[in-house]
Amino acid sequence: MTIQPEPKPQLLPQQETPRSRSLWAGGTLLAVASIGAGAFFFTHSTSTPAAATLASPSGNQTASAASTFQADAQLSMIAPGDAPKALAGTSFTEQQKSSILAAVRRGDMRLVEMPVLDGAGVTGQTVDVTVSGFTQRIVLTGKFQHLVLPIVEAAQVTIDPVTMPHAPALTIGALTALGPEALPSLTALTQRIVLDVIVQ
Repeated sequence: MTIQPEPKPQLLPQQETPRSRSLWAGGTLLAVASIGAGAFFFTHSTSTPAAATLASPSGNQTASAASTFQADAQLSMIAPGDAPKALAGTSFTEQQKSSILAAVRRGDMRLVEMPVLDGAGVTGQTVDVTVSGFTQRIVLTGKFQHLVLPIVEAAQVTIDPVTMPHAPALTIGALTALGPEALPSLTALTQRIVLDVIVQ
């Protein structure tokens, strides 16, 4: 009977370990790059809708136009019988009030209300609110103040700052049919808010 020598222990080849380490390192780099790119696109894509889209009121692209922030607002209609009382508290001229009231009685126009305030509670910020060819100048306060808007069929309400928005930004709060709503923030006189109004 022949005794075979006991096998000597041998080290296994080390090729698998460096390969798995390089795969792990590559996967980690890819994950970090993906997270970084995701964060970059998230911050840029979330700021893009709020960022300015250069457009003139006529819709033509122009570099000198005001920066426009789009938003939607669902507003409650004022009953035609309450129109004279609602218009009495506005900053419209007497001639404008008569013209609006006549249009409401003919059924060509509806009145809606959208109380507004300065979201920071600051008093003194002045804005122009324009709709259907009529402009009202409003001095914002920290409390909701009555704002009546004459709306034709489909209306857009534009809000333009008259005084330089306070730091860090002027955020106008509006009381809509769905409750309080923060409108896009303004940081410069060249910016404006355009509201697409849905009347309830």
